[in-house]
Amino acid sequence: MDYLKNILAGKKNEIKELSKSYGVSTTMLHIEKQKKNSDFINNIKKNKVNIIAEIKKASPSKGIFNDNLNVGEVASLYNKHKSFICGISVITEPIYFKGDTGFIKKVKRFSDIPILRKDFIFHENQIYESLELGVSCILLISSILGVKKLKTLYEKSKEIGLDVLVEVHSKDEFDRAFDCGASLIGINNRNLKSMEINLNTVIEIYRYACKKNIKNKIIVCESGVEDIKFIKEMYSEGIYTFLIGSYFMKSSNLGKTLDDFEISLKKENLI
Repeated sequence: MDYLKNILAGKKNEIKELSKSYGVSTTMLHIEKQKKNSDFINNIKKNKVNIIAEIKKASPSKGIFNDNLNVGEVASLYNKHKSFICGISVITEPIYFKGDTGFIKKVKRFSDIPILRKDFIFHENQIYESLELGVSCILLISSILGVKKLKTLYEKSKEIGLDVLVEVHSKDEFDRAFDCGASLIGINNRNLKSMEINLNTVIEIYRYACKKNIKNKIIVCESGVEDIKFIKEMYSEGIYTFLIGSYFMKSSNLGKTLDDFEISLKKENLI
């Protein structure tokens, strides 16, 4: 099943609705009212492991993780573990991930950790919506955007005060992210068409990236991160930021899982 194709088809209908709220006449008003300096990237610290902890109710390949997901409770637990959690990723795609933009408001009520909005963004109005929702960072997926579109949306996001995580799945896509000026680049081990995970993806692309000048770039390892051993291996390679979703969302006792995770990171001198 081509999940990506179906997701994007649904997004087009959402964008039609957004155009009613973010027309040309209101665009500048939204920018002036909501513009602020982002703090997502600034909250990622070097010389330690940083985790972007995700909130998602479901995934296309694994179905629903927790039908009774309490977003506020999860946000509160993440907020108690700032020793390693640098950001909270909130998936807002409603059909396949069962996300909701309303989740962001709930997270902000229970946590002051910077928020990344994860969705399939390919229109300028989605950026304005994200700004109004109060997030610090948005996701731009290189594979669904052409070179020109990626650069345009990236520059518009930075112009209005949002940080951007540009996600890549191949060496060519890394080049596009690098060339558009992205300072936060996520290497996703998950194939968005099949939803299958290959942990070799991050290693291959990162070693390729190291041939370039990535001194001022932050590389994020996304998908399939479930144990400290893998994190330690990637940290030794030079990657110190990880996005973890499914592992936390599958936990039957998230508080204990986070406590154990923190203890293990400290034991390995990773935080």
